[in-house]
Amino acid sequence: MSVIHLLRADLELTGPASVAAPETVSIGSALLPSLPLARDAWGNPHLPGSALAGSLRAHTHPDRRRVLFGDPGQDDGGLSHTRAVASAIRVLGTRLTLPDTGAPRIRHHTAIDPHRAAAAASTLHSRELLPPHTRLAFWLRLDTDAADSPLVPEVVDLLRTWRPRFGGGRTTGLGRAELVEVRHRVIDLTTPEGLRHWLTQGGPGLIDEHAALVHNRSRTTDTPPDEPLLFDPAPQFALTDTLHIGAGRTLERSGKSTDIAQVLRDHAETPLVPGSTWKGVLRSRVAFILRSTGAGTVCGPEAGAVTGGCGACEVCRAFGWSGGAGGAGDATGARGLLVFTDSPLAEARIRVRHHVPLDRVFGGARDGLLHSEEVVEDGHLTLHIRLTAGHRNGSEPSPVIRACLVLALIDLAEGRIGLGRGTTRGNGTLTATEPTAAWLAAQRDAAVHTLRTAVASRGLPGSAAPPAGPGSPKESGHQEVTA
Repeated sequence: MSVIHLLRADLELTGPASVAAPETVSIGSALLPSLPLARDAWGNPHLPGSALAGSLRAHTHPDRRRVLFGDPGQDDGGLSHTRAVASAIRVLGTRLTLPDTGAPRIRHHTAIDPHRAAAAASTLHSRELLPPHTRLAFWLRLDTDAADSPLVPEVVDLLRTWRPRFGGGRTTGLGRAELVEVRHRVIDLTTPEGLRHWLTQGGPGLIDEHAALVHNRSRTTDTPPDEPLLFDPAPQFALTDTLHIGAGRTLERSGKSTDIAQVLRDHAETPLVPGSTWKGVLRSRVAFILRSTGAGTVCGPEAGAVTGGCGACEVCRAFGWSGGAGGAGDATGARGLLVFTDSPLAEARIRVRHHVPLDRVFGGARDGLLHSEEVVEDGHLTLHIRLTAGHRNGSEPSPVIRACLVLALIDLAEGRIGLGRGTTRGNGTLTATEPTAAWLAAQRDAAVHTLRTAVASRGLPGSAAPPAGPGSPKESGHQEVTA
């Protein structure tokens, strides 16, 4: 093959991303994040080309994956044999460029104990995140026999229709990016000019000069669609009281013995509800509804705490599981079918509140126990729940899971569950906006009917066939399932 095609593609992060390298954490580095960013030899954030190659290969039609990305081959003891095929596309390298106004941040997470509805012990972990608007350039090489090979337009079209998702935490909204532009350079080794350029240039200089612009985000309107929403339009809520989702950091006060616990903010300093909070709260409530009504299978709290999920129940299939010894599913875990993105709080105000416990003997304030924290007031937000694109052949959560999510959102809007810290003393209560409240009211009967049908189909004691429709009157002997 005498013609070398070099492509440079530029991506831009639309939100935070995490490409972790936990193997770089050494013993004694307790102050460092448990999931730090991967970095190169100079200490700069780095994204390996394998992450992009895997994402691009997953986007390729299955019939073309072997041609474009090769096949490692297999041999199952002589019954069948597939020869290995080298990848036609080579990822030459990547380069990350941080925005001028942003730097990597550390975000803390903790699991919730389903019995106490509080943070579970020994589950705190932290993740280092790339800021939004980080630029990522990567270079591809494709060798052909002719300059007008049909493989080149195919690869360019593949990039144009690509929605890059890479790194960890993708079901909590991390790692989302958009293609900005693609440049193409042809180097024909049969010509003196092409051979001279190939021998005298190196690195990015092989393509960055005199490359043709074949795609630009600002010049096209047919951008690839985002992952579909599970609920469209997305539900919207407003804060009823105050909200505190901790950032794991404190603000020092000069001359004071105590610091102020800060709320979580994004890279634009806007308070937000992270996707991990949405996922944890709604997963817990969905499991509670299923366990209470018997409408579906759900692993017990003990199994979830020990193994990270069973991998076989409906909740694990919808929300994912981390695997582990003793699970009924894949021991390595699997990504869920739902994506929960961050929800910035618009028009929010941040205030500082002070608290002190009372002495139970004397009835007054106890000495030395004053603590302060930031809280968010008067904000409103939007909850985006999306379906994982192309995951498991495009499968969706079961109707039972969707019905439980509707009822969980109703519980959230009616104040039965809250978000963040201090929900038992008035924090974290949300109210649905009028359009969302009307939509939830319209969906309630259908969700209850779905659960009653699921209970009857399982043949549980006391269950019977549900009425003909969600609006039918309750009949004698039917098991009542309420929100």
